[in-house]
Amino acid sequence: MSRRSTFIGLLAGIVAIAMTPIACSRTAPSTQPLGAGALRGANVILITIDTLRADHVGAYGSPLGLTPTLDRLAKEGLRAPTMYAHVPLTLPSHADIMTGAYPFTTGVRDNGSFSLDPARATLAAVLKGAGYRTGAFVGAFVLDARFGLNHGFDVYDDRMVAAGGGLEVVQRTAEQVLSPAADWILNSAGLSTLNPQPSTNPSSLTPQPFFCWVHLYDPHEPYTPPEPYRSRFAGDPYSGEIAYADAAVGAFLDRLKAASLLDRTLVVATSDHGESLGEHGERTHGLFAYNATLRVPFVMWAPSSIRAGLVPVTARLVDVMPTILDLVGVKAPANLDGASLRPYVSGEQSPVNPSSYFEALNANLTRNWAPLKGVVVDHMKLIDLPIPELYDLSTDPGEMTSIYGAHPERARPLESVLDRLASRAAPAAPAASLDADAEARLRSLGYVVGPSNRPARTYTAADDPKRLVHLNTALDDAMTLWTRGNAGAAIETLRQVVKERPDLTIAYDRLAFMLGATGHPDEAVNVLDEAARAGHADSALLRSLGSTLRDAGQLERSASVLEALVAQDPKDLQSVDSLGQTYARMRRPRDAEAAFRRVLATSPNAAATWNNLGVLYLTENRSAQAVDALQHALAINPALAGAHNGLGVAYMRQGDVKKAVDEWREALRIRPDYEDPRANLERVGAGRGAKN
Repeated sequence: MSRRSTFIGLLAGIVAIAMTPIACSRTAPSTQPLGAGALRGANVILITIDTLRADHVGAYGSPLGLTPTLDRLAKEGLRAPTMYAHVPLTLPSHADIMTGAYPFTTGVRDNGSFSLDPARATLAAVLKGAGYRTGAFVGAFVLDARFGLNHGFDVYDDRMVAAGGGLEVVQRTAEQVLSPAADWILNSAGLSTLNPQPSTNPSSLTPQPFFCWVHLYDPHEPYTPPEPYRSRFAGDPYSGEIAYADAAVGAFLDRLKAASLLDRTLVVATSDHGESLGEHGERTHGLFAYNATLRVPFVMWAPSSIRAGLVPVTARLVDVMPTILDLVGVKAPANLDGASLRPYVSGEQSPVNPSSYFEALNANLTRNWAPLKGVVVDHMKLIDLPIPELYDLSTDPGEMTSIYGAHPERARPLESVLDRLASRAAPAAPAASLDADAEARLRSLGYVVGPSNRPARTYTAADDPKRLVHLNTALDDAMTLWTRGNAGAAIETLRQVVKERPDLTIAYDRLAFMLGATGHPDEAVNVLDEAARAGHADSALLRSLGSTLRDAGQLERSASVLEALVAQDPKDLQSVDSLGQTYARMRRPRDAEAAFRRVLATSPNAAATWNNLGVLYLTENRSAQAVDALQHALAINPALAGAHNGLGVAYMRQGDVKKAVDEWREALRIRPDYEDPRANLERVGAGRGAKN
């Protein structure tokens, strides 16, 4: 498929009106007012491009030429000059989009440790109730169905395919998301994917509309655009990722246009958050809540009813759900935090900018730093921290100089708004069930999963993220050094972090991991022991201690630590899985099997646990059960080299040499440096195959 967008002529024929400057945020209504239900019964395509800064989109002033598809949609449709996200993190931000509710209402405050309550109405559930077919196609594990955004979807495609032999199956490319999405849309419309042409008999086509959500993860770090974007943007791979994603969207829309499926379709494109790119000392996102990560693009397009223009008020991601429902003529749930933007565009309501709440709690939940919350009211922005910040965005859009100290009186109205919003906070959302596989995937995305609730405490200026951002950078630097093979420098960097901030448990965790991986398991145990004795241990650190004790051969202590964690929280699947591994090493196969089965009863797609169970069966010479367990693991993640190797051993024990050799060769294809399958092939005289 060509990655160059050919989205030409798709949006032609729509009457354009003059646009006023962005700073004014006003436009005259279209020549024909956009009434409620103007697109009644229309199909809906919602495109969310992860980590896309508004200022990297041409329609928002970027000179880089990265987004011709989005630019054309914006030119011929409606664009919100200012659209705010509420959390600079993927899961909670998408929960806001799908529910029209702030994070303190959904209770989803961070990645990985929360799951959306199935009782809460979602855009998909409401449209499904109105007769829509609903399908979602997501690009990263952080939106896996276990986190609750699957509610209301007939199809929720969150399948990730590993590129290597490990468990870090975390994302897929835009084309890998958009291809099955287009197939599903064609099938939903009664068209064949092989012959996507409308039937000559209109009665053979289903009148049932569809809602399709596609989530593209490509601009998210690590920035690894495919060719030719990798070479074209060698010095700016973030922009290369954006250009690739935009081109993929263009090809996707071209495919639907060829099947006449855009004639009655509302297309909405936005992002969940932006990227700091070094501004304010933050390399990526999630720590701060400046406009680099909160301001996102927002575009709506339809072939006839939506005229070109600007949304004349500040827009918010919580407005997406009610706006879509208003346009397609479906009643929105009551008591949403967001509101439809349509009446402002049509001129039915006078432009009055609503307040927009935001928060960034990951550092609080995972590092016990001060929680960050704030609000934007018109052009004023308050960031509530131990060292509070206030910005006049009309004169300081880059948020370079806080005026809180000089003009605290200007912050008082915003503080009152924030207090009123905080008083509406709902109970925390249900905790997500995380198995070891899930935690590994989230960690590989750069997300640290902390406890969903922390005990109340008083935070001081020493806990303000602004004063600790250098530690955030040091943690990133340590991981960069590690991946580049400089283990010594990485370990020393983490030692310095621990020395400066002894309560930063993630630093102990990473330090212990690196020490264990470099052949110093006893020293790794000592690092975690010292943190625990000093009162800095949380459940994640104790879980690491249990695993590290096992690696160091201290099995009784490992079991003791992990059993205590499981007794404290029976839903802690990561600790249950780790305890099962310890039991297996202790030659307690029945206890190990019970632990693995306990994980799988709640998380049946935990490929790592199926693999652990298969290895256990191999050690017990239960070959048939080993085959079943390892096949389960590979059905979920076909690129698990260890599972292929184990399956080969099981087949050999059953006397099926051909199947065994095939599995060992596949293990080597995935991991050419994997010695176990190579040795197995040599033993059966298939050494030549080991080199293939």
